[in-house]
Amino acid sequence: MRDDTCALCGNTSFSKVLDIDGSVSIVKCGGCGVARTRPYPRFDFASQEKYSAFYLDNEAMFRMFARSMMAAIRPFRSSGEFLDVGCSVGFLLDEAKAAGFEPTCGIELNVKAGLISQQKGHTVYAEPLEELRLEAGRFDAIAFNHVLEHIPDAKRFLAEARRILKDDGILYCGLPNYDSFMRRWLGKNWYGWGMPDHIWHFDASTFERTLRGAGFAPKTIVRNALYYPYSKSLRKNTRATVARVAAALGAGDQLYGIFAKGGM
Repeated sequence: MRDDTCALCGNTSFSKVLDIDGSVSIVKCGGCGVARTRPYPRFDFASQEKYSAFYLDNEAMFRMFARSMMAAIRPFRSSGEFLDVGCSVGFLLDEAKAAGFEPTCGIELNVKAGLISQQKGHTVYAEPLEELRLEAGRFDAIAFNHVLEHIPDAKRFLAEARRILKDDGILYCGLPNYDSFMRRWLGKNWYGWGMPDHIWHFDASTFERTLRGAGFAPKTIVRNALYYPYSKSLRKNTRATVARVAAALGAGDQLYGIFAKGGM
């Protein structure tokens, strides 16, 4: 990808949002309005040795996340074929199967994590969605949580997700919201920037506009908070409380949406 061009819309004009350090900044596209990390980061998930261990060591937390995602999905779809893009060790797939989805499929580029999901009985693919060429209209529900911001060719990725979704299927997408109180408070230290591997940064407006532009119609879009756990640290507890209050007031630093297929 050319660093002077937006890979989403092809525009070449940008405005700076903030500097992360002397060589990395966040810029906003003058065309589509989506922010991104500049220069475009490069990150190899397949080679991350500790990736699966991080999920397994924090299983209670990630299962809680998976259950909250299924609670959001179930009112719109509770059976059929389910695909989790970026399935890691399979916690969301476990919850999808328990909720009544069958078969359950995942895409995971990290070999160790994908093997763990596969050993649970889920079908797991080890190639990027854009390269798999899965059957058109195959899936009743597709989820990608905190994945879209990592995808270099996000436009192609979304087009492929739409192609393989059934006409009456639903899509779940979650990601950080940089137009939030926590981001303004924490600045470059806000962990939603996701250095060094987040490429794209969305707010509620660009999130909805990007998904609509890819042919998805929102059924619901929710602002809540990224995960700020309470602990014995006064500083962390202050952040956790502020994050929850901000979310309750509509300024949360996480977005998720349920989308249906819409017109192009």
